[in-house]
Parts: sequence; C-alpha cells; structure tokens
Amino acid sequence: MTPSPTDRVERRLRLVVGPEPVAVVLLGIALGLVLFGVASAGRRYLGWALASAIVAILLEPAVRWLDRRLPRALAIIASFLVLGAVIGGITLGVLRDLGEQVDRLRRAAPAAAAEIEQSERFGQVARDIELVTRVDEALADLEDPASGVGRQVASSAGTYFLCLILTLSLIGAVPGLIRSAINQIGDERRRERVSNVVSVGFGRAQMYLVLTLALALGVGLLAWGAFALEGVPAPMALAVAVAALSVVPGVGVFVGALPALLLEAGLGTGFGAARLAFAAVVLQALHQLVLRRYIAPRTLLVGPAVIVIALTFGFEVYGIGGAAYTAALAVFAVAAVDVGGALQGKGTGRLVRHAATAD
Repeated sequence: MTPSPTDRVERRLRLVVGPEPVAVVLLGIALGLVLFGVASAGRRYLGWALASAIVAILLEPAVRWLDRRLPRALAIIASFLVLGAVIGGITLGVLRDLGEQVDRLRRAAPAAAAEIEQSERFGQVARDIELVTRVDEALADLEDPASGVGRQVASSAGTYFLCLILTLSLIGAVPGLIRSAINQIGDERRRERVSNVVSVGFGRAQMYLVLTLALALGVGLLAWGAFALEGVPAPMALAVAVAALSVVPGVGVFVGALPALLLEAGLGTGFGAARLAFAAVVLQALHQLVLRRYIAPRTLLVGPAVIVIALTFGFEVYGIGGAAYTAALAVFAVAAVDVGGALQGKGTGRLVRHAATAD
C-alpha cells in the first residue's frame, strides 16, 4: 500500500557549526604555520642533528662488535678512526684525480687554443675573439680543487666538531631514546605493538644500510680498478659516482658508470667504451645478485622508486647531504611498513625467521 502524501514525514537535517570547531581549525592552521617557520629557521641545526644520529646508527654495529673485544672507549675510537681513514682516503683520491685533470687542462688548453688560431677553418674567428688570451685568463682564474676544500674545512671546523660530539653522545643511545618515546604511549597493547614494529624494523633498516654501504664500497673499488686499467680520466672520482648511485637497486651501478663510458667513448676508443659497458653490466648483475640473495633475505627489500624519490626530495631540501640522509630515513620507513604488515599476518613467517636470526 502506497502511503498518501499526507502520511509522508519530511525530515530536514540542519548542520550548525559552532565557534569551537572554527577555533580549532584556525588554531591548527596557526600551529602548522608556526611549526613550518620553526623548521625552516632551524633547518641547518635539524640537519646536523639528523646527520649525527644516522652516523651514530651506522657506527653502532661496529662499536658493538668491537666492544666484545676492547674497552668501549677504544671501540668507539677505533670505529671513528676506520671511518675517518675511509672517508679521508676517498676524499684525497678524488682531489688528487681532479687536481691532475686541472694540471692536464692547464698544459693542453693553451696549445689547443693556439692550434685553433692557426687552423684554416676557424683561425680567423679565433683570432678575432682573441682565443689564446681568453684561455690564458680563464686558466689564471682556475683554482686547484684542494685549495677550495681546505678553506671550506677551516671555516666549518666548528660545525664538524659539534657533529662529532653529538655523534659520540648518540652512539648506542638512539634505541634507548626510541624506547623512551614509545613508553609515553598510554595504551599497553598499542605500546607493545609499536615497540615490536620499531624494534624489529630498526634492526632491519640498520643492517640494510650497513650492508648496502659495504656493498657500495666494494662496487666502488671494482669500478676504480676498471677505470684505472682503461685509462679513463679521474678514475677515483668516477668510481665514487658509481658507488654513490649503487644505493639505487637495479640500475644504480650502470647509471653511475655512464659518465666514464661517455668519457672513454669521446676521449678514448670505441672498443674501450664497449669493454667498460660490459664491465658495468657485469658489475650491476653482481650487485643485484648480492643484494637480492644475501642482503634482502636478512634485512628487507627496498625498491628503486623509494630511493630515487627520497634522493630527489632530500637534494631539493638540503643538497647532497640531505639526499643521503633522506634516503636513510626512507629505508627506516620501509622497514616500519614491512614489519607492520608482518604483524598483521602478511609475512609473519619472515618476521619470525628474522627474530630467530637476530637472537
């Protein structure tokens, strides 16, 4: 039976927004603007703290291993000495390569400019613009790369010392700080769940970063040997590019080797470029094999898109250092998501295997 129009009841819903929600929204916007301003103003200092924390996290496994055999103070000193030796050796090698190329340019550029001025095809144009004089002026303004680095280090000595002290204080303390933050959660079940996610995820991400950096160092050494044998200019600097980009899984090694391939193709021989291309493909395959078969099963699997996005965002915010530290934070985020999914029943066996291995 269809109800008559008189039997129908009209219902109207009227939404009334009081002053409290409006005030909350406005206060939220104001608080967001204040926090954004504070973050922008303190970006440099926040970057120092983040860099020190990540370096402390990366050094902590080495300190823990040495602590079983040496007093803790000696273990920390030995870890910093090894890290300083590696960074110092790479920096000196890159500066030496760049300095040699600058000297080579200073020797070859005047002769090349004079030869161009004497050529039949471009000689008149080169003489009109005084090519030799302009080249000499440009070379006079060209500085040795080591001199600029020396001035920068001298001006930033206070910053480096502050970061060193902060890193020393954070070694072994980061997990405790994280546990203290988790203990602020009132609900016991939620606190236990967050603690499981953070503890297992932190361990996975930490070992992934350490093993990936060790793999990058090995890849860089092999690339340096290949470039040096082929006679590519600045082999150490080009090998550092390969090692740095090897953190991008799947394609990073080959992309990092492209500058060396282009230099060999332009300044060397086509056969030499082909040999380097083959070596880059083999090195990329070996890197992927070690990453997938040995590192990922023991830690976690990170895709290239995550690393590329993190590198791009970090570089836009804070340059090369920001790119590196943002990529490290992205790895920790992936680990947290991975462990959270395991606790929800997705990959529980893998979580159990990892916990058993860690124990």
